[in-house]
Amino acid sequence: MSLLSILKPLAAATALALVPAVAQAQAADPLLATFQSTCVETDGQASVAMAKLDAAGWSVLPPEMLGPDAPFDNLQARMLFGNEGINIAMTGDMNEGLGTLTNGGDLYLAVCAIGVMPGDYAAVDGAVARWLDMTPNDDMSTGELRGYPYTIQDGRKVAIAPDLAEDALLELAANDDMRIVMTGDSEGVIMIMFMRPQTR
Repeated sequence: MSLLSILKPLAAATALALVPAVAQAQAADPLLATFQSTCVETDGQASVAMAKLDAAGWSVLPPEMLGPDAPFDNLQARMLFGNEGINIAMTGDMNEGLGTLTNGGDLYLAVCAIGVMPGDYAAVDGAVARWLDMTPNDDMSTGELRGYPYTIQDGRKVAIAPDLAEDALLELAANDDMRIVMTGDSEGVIMIMFMRPQTR
């Protein structure tokens, strides 16, 4: 079960009224700003990201509320009710899910994710693509799940070529030179995820 499919029942259970479509579209920039300050500026460090949200008044969301199929090891979660709907944040370690990055056993992904329901996926993904100045990587994108892997060169985010050989990709990850931003939509739960490959 995916992270996004896990979040939908939780968000739907709050029975919040849907906001107008215009407000949903406007939510893209605030969601991206929260993602940037919480996940990107902290380089996905879970304790620092969660401390930022705690200081901003987010409520602790006990991992057991996500059931036995919680998507991460070492899961921490927060929730905030806002004008745009329900905001959800998660950090944790992902051991599966991106093919050779994790299936070989040498790497895992440290993940920091910010989401909202309801939301406008096209607006959020478009805002992310403009901020990164990248197009989605085809090998990390399926339907409404889009991946943007990159390295940092001279302070700039540089997209990783989709045809990069597997060995080179794993070397980037093992050397802590790769970051991945992903956007996703699962029946109205809109997420932006920051992933940092780490050696075991």
